Amino acid sequence: MKLTVRFALMAMLLVVGPAYSQQVYKRWELGAGVGWSGYLGDLNKSDFFSQEPKMSGGFLGRYHISRNWALRGALTFGTLSGNDANFEDRKVRGFKTRSSLTDLSAIVEYDFLGKNRFKYDSTAFQVRFKRKLSPYLFTGAGVGFTNPKPDFTGTASTPANFRQGAIADQAADYSKSNFVIPFGIGIRYDLSEKWVVSAEAGFRLAFSDYLDGISQGANPNRDDRYKLSTLAITYRFDHQDKDRDGIPDEKDACPNEPGSVRMKGCPDKDNDGVADKDDDCPDVAGLQSMKGCPDTDGDGIRDKDDSCPTEAGLASLQGCPDKDKDGIADKDDACPDVAGLANLKGCPDKDKDGIADKDDTCPDVAGLAQFGGCPDTDGDGIPDKDDACPSVAGKADLKGCPDADNDGVADKDDACPTVAGVAQFNGCPDTDGDGVEDSKDRCPEVAGKPEFEGCIDAKALQVVIKAAEKKARLEAELAKKQKVAIDPAKLVVDFKVESILFATNSSVIQDKYKSILDGLVDVLAKNPTYMLRLTGHADSRGSKAYNEKLSEARAKACLEYLLLKGVSAPRVVIQGLGENVPAAENTNEAGRKINRRVEVEAFRQ
Repeated sequence: MKLTVRFALMAMLLVVGPAYSQQVYKRWELGAGVGWSGYLGDLNKSDFFSQEPKMSGGFLGRYHISRNWALRGALTFGTLSGNDANFEDRKVRGFKTRSSLTDLSAIVEYDFLGKNRFKYDSTAFQVRFKRKLSPYLFTGAGVGFTNPKPDFTGTASTPANFRQGAIADQAADYSKSNFVIPFGIGIRYDLSEKWVVSAEAGFRLAFSDYLDGISQGANPNRDDRYKLSTLAITYRFDHQDKDRDGIPDEKDACPNEPGSVRMKGCPDKDNDGVADKDDDCPDVAGLQSMKGCPDTDGDGIRDKDDSCPTEAGLASLQGCPDKDKDGIADKDDACPDVAGLANLKGCPDKDKDGIADKDDTCPDVAGLAQFGGCPDTDGDGIPDKDDACPSVAGKADLKGCPDADNDGVADKDDACPTVAGVAQFNGCPDTDGDGVEDSKDRCPEVAGKPEFEGCIDAKALQVVIKAAEKKARLEAELAKKQKVAIDPAKLVVDFKVESILFATNSSVIQDKYKSILDGLVDVLAKNPTYMLRLTGHADSRGSKAYNEKLSEARAKACLEYLLLKGVSAPRVVIQGLGENVPAAENTNEAGRKINRRVEVEAFRQ
């Protein structure tokens, strides 16, 4: 008997035990019921119907293991009553009994249609309820507590064998608590999601013939039993679940939003295993390591933060690749296969001129943007690659070469670069335009004929030749005297400078001729191999000796001016020829004015 009690208590513990797993139904019910307790013992002839049903009532608690199966604990109070007087063939015996009944039972129920009452919507993570009228079966174990009060008074004609049995029953020591097996059938209906009404008819097999206190005095070969018919109402409840997702709020990480057990009650719209509340990308499946965001290219940078989500790249470049490793993302790199500079959109600049090699016509030498990256060394606006004279500024129409005398012949091709000439004579002049260049023209300022070396006729030619011979002789004599000799072969024939004229009996340089001397300073600076010869002249007035000194003083005045301008003295020689080599007639003032002069010649050292 102790074992039966322990079993019943264990069953009750199962009923009231906690459950926190996901559910799609309310697990708990508490309620009360009323009905009839029916005696089915020795003093009741039928095995199924009691002749003296009595009111019963009690309390019950139900725990649903699943939507079809449930455990029920119940405590029912009733009365068992039997009387031979209820049966014509037993009135002669005349026994009767009455007992209080306390039934404590642990029952397993199977609800045929219970599975359809609560359904779980796996898409919405919601528990849906539908009212049902459903039959059920039950069985289990329990303990029946009785306190029988048998009446063995009988009748005057009670058979002796029954009286002898009654004497034995009165002396019998039997238990008032007995193990019972309940079983039966019922039907329940959902008034609402929370309230349930049920009606059932059940039997209790007692395994004892002393529930009524009578055994030997009646039928000792048949154990007693009883039936309980109950109409019950129960209240269905469970742990609070506000979002109806089947997970109790106390275990639900998102109690106001339906979710799955896997997500601890939180929604996961994209089914990536990261709850929406923790998912930075709740609408697209991603990785837990990326807080629910995808990383399509697998570079460890979430697509939402990745400027190049389909190509693996670097975090420093917001997920974009950099094939040439120049720190510029390929998508922004105009030269993605070769390392370059940020200010040139990732392209290299070998010559460091600020122009990308791919756009640089001269990538190996620094240049200017206006010339496609090519240099213009002389700054004449013509790139070196197109400049025939890249180291000296020139003119576009001469392919970048200079033309100092502006005669249309480039200095490099000009035999007389410092004096304007004609292309016919490689840039050398033909002052009188007679077809004989000045360097070969004995009479350069008078148009003549080629056969007379540029003079008008043979007579004029002879006059010029004799004058030249005289000048040469005088210069030779003067050179001996001054110990200064210049090789006539080194004369720069294309060098032409206007003569510097002086006032009568004066060696003072007039202001208007100082610009000529300033020009000579520039010529010497640009032509480091040049040296000058300054030759002074005088008109015919005065003695020859005086005129020679005056002519030399005029040349010396020009030398001193040049020295003041920074010209080195060894590069200039002077001589005075007096009145011996006139440039014009001395018979009038116009001619004498021309003869008061200093002539300038250039020689190469």
